[in-house]
Amino acid sequence: MTAAPSPSRLFRYRSLEGSGWARELEAMTNGYLWSPRFSQMNDPMEAFYEFGGAGDQAVDRLLRPAGKSTADMYGMAKAVIDGLCLVSFSSTPVDLPLGAYYGGNFAGVCLEFDTDRLFVGDLQGESLVPVTYAETALPPLQLWELTSLEAVTGRLSRKRSEWAHEKEWRILTGAEGPRHYIDEALVRVHLGPRIDADHARQVRALFEGRPTEVVQGRISGFSLGFEALQPAATAKQCGRVGAGALDLDALLQSRDEFEAFLEVPVEQLIDELRRIAAQPNVEAVADCMVSVTRPAILVQVEQKLRNDRIVNERRYYDARLHRLP
Repeated sequence: MTAAPSPSRLFRYRSLEGSGWARELEAMTNGYLWSPRFSQMNDPMEAFYEFGGAGDQAVDRLLRPAGKSTADMYGMAKAVIDGLCLVSFSSTPVDLPLGAYYGGNFAGVCLEFDTDRLFVGDLQGESLVPVTYAETALPPLQLWELTSLEAVTGRLSRKRSEWAHEKEWRILTGAEGPRHYIDEALVRVHLGPRIDADHARQVRALFEGRPTEVVQGRISGFSLGFEALQPAATAKQCGRVGAGALDLDALLQSRDEFEAFLEVPVEQLIDELRRIAAQPNVEAVADCMVSVTRPAILVQVEQKLRNDRIVNERRYYDARLHRLP
């Protein structure tokens, strides 16, 4: 079966009711998503899995002289699997049931993320997987499957078919806690049509100097639409998080090499480097070179998250300065 292509946008519905307002305001202010344990999810059958296979008895006989058993191996695997956490998303900002029970009865927010940019921060290297929906669980994990990431994530991303309307995607993480992202990953905040006016005012104020658009849900007859309230700030309008250091003389020492590779004037590369440095989280454009591993220009960027952690990003460009995967 062909894997489902990842959506270019991910949506996260959040309630602002009660203590939810302070929690979500802090998360938006500091640019992070909270990664909880599977046991904290509302589905009592979340992350259901079992162990065991037909060959376990034969393996047990081999391990008996060493005082070990398959139960020991399964126990170690369980400790690892049960320590995994997740961040959940939907693939649409217009889902009435989700707006009702995850979006605080339409008085909350729906955060819209650029999928690629979301993985620049603390989520680098984590797995984005679609949730599959079925009437039955997958068969028990066998010993030989314990080293298969696909086998394990298959169990951790399977839910009963009653949940299929959520169209869920989830990022599997190694531990509970905040996962910070760069500002440009959050491209839009959808305010629910019933959001408290003071909440709406504070959200708009928070994103005045960030590259994030704010829109408001509006009910018109028998449909829900969104009205633009506040445009995303341009790079010049954004408050800086990183220093934005750019030393063009150092980066372009091998100008002849760039000119030999590029099919466009090297000035276009300079413009791109300046554009990168202008982004709010960029601490520095650290390096620029013709890659030795693929036909591309490699730009290495240091990004500063709102918890002051520096993460490294690699950007590849073809000879016409088109971004490459």
